[in-house]
This record gives sequence, structure tokens and C-alpha cells, in this order.
Amino acid sequence: MSEHLINRRTFAKASGLASGLLAVGLSPAHAAGAPVTTTSPDGSVRAHFRVRDGRPEYAVEKAGREVIDWSGLGFELEDGSGLGESAELDAVGTRELDETWRPVWGSASEIRSHCRSTVLRLRENDRIFEVEFRVFDDGVGFRYVFPEQDDLGDFVVLDELTEFRFTADHTAWSCPANYDSVEYLYTETPLTGGGFTHEWQDPRGEEGEQLGTLATPLTVRVADDLYLAVHEAALFNYPDMTLAKIDGGPHLRSALVPRKGEGRVKARLRTPFPTPWRAFLLGDRPGDLVESNLVLNLNEPCALEDTSWIAPGKFAGIWWEIHKGRNTWTEGPDLGATTENTLRCIDFAAENGIPYVLAEGWNEGWQSDGFGDSQNFTRANAQFDLERVVEYGRERGVAFLAHNETGGGIDNYERQLDDAFALYEELGLPGVKTGYAGDIEEHYHHDQWMVNHYQRVIHKAARYKLMINAHEPIKGTGIERTYPNFVSREAARGIEYDAWSRGNPPEHTVTLPFTVMLGGPLDYTPGIFEITWFPEQSPEDPNGPNNDGTRVHTTRAHQIALYPVLLSGLQQLADVPEHYRDAPEFEFLREVPVSWDETRVLQGEIGDFITMARRSGDRWFVGSLTDEQERTLEVPLDFLGAGGFVAHVYADAPDADLDTNPNAVRIDRWLVDAGTVVRAELTRGGGHAMRIVPATEQEARSLPRYR
Repeated sequence: MSEHLINRRTFAKASGLASGLLAVGLSPAHAAGAPVTTTSPDGSVRAHFRVRDGRPEYAVEKAGREVIDWSGLGFELEDGSGLGESAELDAVGTRELDETWRPVWGSASEIRSHCRSTVLRLRENDRIFEVEFRVFDDGVGFRYVFPEQDDLGDFVVLDELTEFRFTADHTAWSCPANYDSVEYLYTETPLTGGGFTHEWQDPRGEEGEQLGTLATPLTVRVADDLYLAVHEAALFNYPDMTLAKIDGGPHLRSALVPRKGEGRVKARLRTPFPTPWRAFLLGDRPGDLVESNLVLNLNEPCALEDTSWIAPGKFAGIWWEIHKGRNTWTEGPDLGATTENTLRCIDFAAENGIPYVLAEGWNEGWQSDGFGDSQNFTRANAQFDLERVVEYGRERGVAFLAHNETGGGIDNYERQLDDAFALYEELGLPGVKTGYAGDIEEHYHHDQWMVNHYQRVIHKAARYKLMINAHEPIKGTGIERTYPNFVSREAARGIEYDAWSRGNPPEHTVTLPFTVMLGGPLDYTPGIFEITWFPEQSPEDPNGPNNDGTRVHTTRAHQIALYPVLLSGLQQLADVPEHYRDAPEFEFLREVPVSWDETRVLQGEIGDFITMARRSGDRWFVGSLTDEQERTLEVPLDFLGAGGFVAHVYADAPDADLDTNPNAVRIDRWLVDAGTVVRAELTRGGGHAMRIVPATEQEARSLPRYR
């Protein structure tokens, strides 16, 4: 699929004056430069637009408080011209949009999208471009739209000049932007100090690393009762937007990832074309940002006619043991992805109702280095019988997920896509975990060409009825609404860093929901039960000399509670099967769904703690997490309906300790109702999880009431 074909498909439903919005004549005040204001349905959020001395500008306020000061808009083009230097406001179009839609899967079974839209047509040197605003009760989105026109056909963008001028040097949670990776820890700093590496993380040293430039989403505390996240939505045929500091103050500007080897070129476009949305999520508390559906609502409706084959679920498999060094990806005596090892994983999955199994390294072509062009995605390695594995899984009710690691060999992968995906469809495989580890010779992971590559894979996968879970990909921007077969992505620094490096600090997992997860689901690969496991350690002395010092920096209860907190359409049970077999608390992982009817953030402070409650049918799953601080959280159950319920509780045991006893879990069962307030006592790096189900008559008579 060409870049320009993606252009036109994306533009097909783009709402601008060019596509039929009602044009309203300019008032004398607007023609003279007075702001055009768009107000959210409840009146709490307002976006302003004006043209001052030929320069388009916007500002954003919530509840009467300015959150983004007047900020410039525009472009620098390769032909030496600019857009936004001598512009004139030509026309205005307005409308109100109100719809309720049902996601194929996700955080809610039903979502309302209600906003007011204003499109402003600008004319500059015989060229036309538009800026469309959509203002919701929970935030603002705007984008540029380039209608088809004689004076602007094919064109090249050198820079997008969108500014984000904050009103003060607010506290922000940020990480460095990198043209090739999103695997960074977030730091809490003033805006002017953001974008640098966390003390636990060494600089990656990659060509694309841009220290002092910030990745999005960027989350900001404007005031104790006002939070803001800057992101983008519906990223198609356009480079990733990072944020650069300007003017020495708390002011940022879009910094697009360039096309590798093309100098200053950021994007090659053809009209008609809408850019991705520049999005502001707004809330009174951090949890409001997590509950917001603004990023999804700025994406187009589902583009797939048939979605019946999309089946999100959990998977187990051969992964953690490789990262921990017990096995390898390459053929030989230590290969993890053998037929026998995979059949054992299938047995474990079948015994526990887990629908999928993954085996990294199953295919031919893995080498110790330089393996990108050697990968074959249709032939199994000599120690793996693909047909036998698939058939055995079918007999046991477990499907095999293919793993496609490109190793940066993108041309090699694209040549094989049809043959590989056709084979997987023929075998009845439900999906593919793709990987993009390593450098890509001709592209950055996040440039325009690669953004389109990821989209080509999604389109191709849909043709063959395959779900995609992408690792080392572009960040999430809500496109799972339009292409719900994109069920997950490694949008953050995952738990594998705990296997072979200093790892992730306890604050990491209580930062992710308020930052990268605002862009959509992420595959963090949680569920490690043996926190300090090293394959060759002595069972009698788990902290003895055979341990290499690496570990997971949470308790086991924290790992359990991650499942209702972190959203992923393919959610891994990441530990090796033998660590789950005799653990009664594994019951929670067996029961927890991956798709939900309702989501609520009951409480939370970014990087400190969170309590998330999600409902599936008549069951609620609640997860509470803390950082390196021990704390007790009061968890009200007022979201429950009428009647009695049983709370199955999986929490840090009284003697649990992050350093000396991280695996200890206490399991309780209590009768609860909507008036119950549960005390969740969390040790350092700890967690508390609840599975709450309607009580049977016998349980109502026999179980103790929570007190």
C-alpha cells in the first residue's frame, strides 16, 4: 500500500469545509483578528483561534483557567514557502458531533463521543489549508487539513511549527524522545527540566536519541486540581511528533522525526491530507486522564466489516526463560522454542484456560547478530515442528501465536508478508507478535515511512484475519478504534529490563497508566511470580552466589494487581509455567479478562500509587499498586450494584517485604457490598488485587463479612 493511498483512505471521512461543513460568514471582529472560540458541550473547556499579523494562533482553557497560552501554528515547506506566515482567515464552519459507539474490545463496551467542532479555512499565497478543532468536556483535539487544490499537490514538509506554550513551569512527567525507541523511564521534573534520562537508565547511545527533547504523551500538573496530557491521535502517513523546548521558558514545539537520510525532510505528502490530531487530555485529577476516551474518539470508526475473528486473550509461552538466560533464540542445545518445550506450554495453557501460546525463536533464521535479513517467517527451525504444535494445540483448545522478529530487516519482512500471513491463516493461527529490535538501515523506527509500514502490516493482517501485537513499534495513538486487530504494542520500557539490567524501579508501573497508556493498550508482559529468580540459583539459597543480581523490583502481589491496571488486548502471563503451578494466587491470573465493559480509576497520584477497577459482565477486578513507599489505601466499593458480593483478595502478606520476602501473598475471601471500604495494605513496591463476584446464597450464609 502506497503512502498516498493511506492518505486518501484517511481523508475519506475527514471533516473540514472541503467535505461539507456549514460555512459561516466572518464577522467584522473575526476578520479583524478577534478570536474564534469553540466551547465544549458542558461549557468547561474552550479552545480559541485567531490570526495575528498573518500568524495563526490558538489557546486552551478549562474552567476559566488558561492552560495553553497563545501558541503558533504553521509549516515550513521544502519549496521555500511557509504556511502560517501571512495567512488570512477565509471562512469558518461549525457543527456539533454526538455519537455512541461500541468498541470491538477495550476499556469499555460503550463510549460516547460528544464534542463541538470548528473548522477554520485559511488562505495564504493562493494556497488553502484548514485547522479543525474538536472540543470535548475532557479535552481538545486539533489538526491541519490540506484540501485538494491546484497550487498544492505533492509537497514536502521540512517542519511543523505547532507550539505548546504553557502558562508556568509546571511539574511534568517526561522521558527523552528517541527516533528508534520508546523504552525509557519517566522522570518528574519542571517542564524546563524535562526530557532527560532517569537515574536508573543509562543513555541508549543510539543515533536517534534526542536528550532534552520530550516524547509524547507528556503529562503535566497545571494545578493540584488540573492535569493535562499532550499527545497525538490517529497517526497515519506522518512522522511521530516529539516535543522540543523553545525560548528558554516552559514552551514546547512539535519536533517531527525526520526521514532517515533525507536531510531536513520530515514528510512527503499529497493533497487531500489531514494530519494527525494534536490532543490535550484535561482532568481535575490524574485518574480523569486515564478514564478519558478523547484519543479514541479522535480516530475514525472501525474500518473492518467483519470483526468476529478478533479474539483478545491471555497467552503463555517461551519468553521470560530466554531473557533470563536459561534458553536462547538460536538453534542448538539451549534453544527455547523446541517442539517439546512448546507442547509443555500448551499443556499448561490448556489446564488453566489460557487460549494462546507463544514461542519466540520458532522460525528459521535466528543468529547471534545481524539476523534481520536471514529470518524466514514460513519455515520452522530444525527443532520445531510447526504443524505438530498447531495440531496438538487445536486438540487441547489452545492456539499458537506466531512470532515475527524482523531484526530491522524491513524489506525482507515485507517480501514475505503475504506468504507468511497466508500460511498462518491456513493453519488457523489467531495472530502475530511482531518485533523490530535493532537498527533499520534506511529508516528510523518512528519516521513517516515506518509509520506506514506498521499500518501496511495491520492492513495485511486484517486481510488474513490476524491480530497484531507489535514490539519496538511506533507509540499508540488510538488507531485500535479504526483497526481493532491492532490489539497491543510494546509502548513502554517493559519488564524484560528486569531480566538483564538494573531494571525498572517500583515507581515505573504506577507512572505508565498516567503517561504512555494514555495512547492506548501496551504489552508490558507482567505476571512474574518468582521475583528474584535466576535459572541456575540454588533453591536452598535463592540469593546466593549463583544469582546474577537481576530481579523484578516489585512484590508478587504487585505483579498480580497489574492485570486490571494495564490494558492489553493480548496480555501475557510472562513467567515460566512451573512458577505458577503450585501458587493458589494464580487463580486471579486465570480469571482476569483482558477486555472490559467499564473502567474506573478510584484514586491515584502519578508515580506514587493507583487503584483501578474494571468490570466484565457482573464481575469486578480491582488492582492497587504502590511505588517504593509502603502505604495503606482506602478502597471504597461504591461502584458495586445492589446485593451482596464476594471479594477474593490477593495482597501482600503481613511478612511480605520488597527486599527479603517479595513472593509472599495473602489470600482472603470476604462478603462485601457497595458500602464496604477495603483497607489495602501495601508494602514497598507492593500490590493488592480483588476479584469481586456476586455472592451465592451459600456464600452469603457461610463467609465472614469484611470488617
